[in-house]
Amino acid sequence: MLNTFGLLWDDNHQALLLEQRADIPDGWSFPGGFVEFGESPDQTIVREFKEELSIDVEVQQMFEIGSTVNLHNSWGDAQENVSMGFIVKYLAGDIKVDGVETLSAEFVPIDPEPKMFVPSAQTNIHRIINRKDTNFPWIIKD
Repeated sequence: MLNTFGLLWDDNHQALLLEQRADIPDGWSFPGGFVEFGESPDQTIVREFKEELSIDVEVQQMFEIGSTVNLHNSWGDAQENVSMGFIVKYLAGDIKVDGVETLSAEFVPIDPEPKMFVPSAQTNIHRIINRKDTNFPWIIKD
């Protein structure tokens, strides 16, 4: 499956817009989701920000592509996810969550490192916060 996630930084580059998901509410998540049939990954991330947070964003660049294996997804199956990370720019709208898929969203300071909802997201945010290499894209092999 192809998954996308987006990074929207605050103006000072000290906080990221993160969300609390309804299906796994313990910890933060990046806005994003799976690519739907007929959609490009950059279209997906724009759609996901609109659906989950009610804001319009523009993709500035892809910064990461990686692959992770989940031996037991929420359906009980083994699954490999290819994930593409995008840096996005805020265009318009007020952050509003639907209360169904997304419970809350806010700009979360990166110091201390936010607690993420699953181990792969924790690894990812740690890498994003601590990596100084700005030669994109990063190819991540987990």
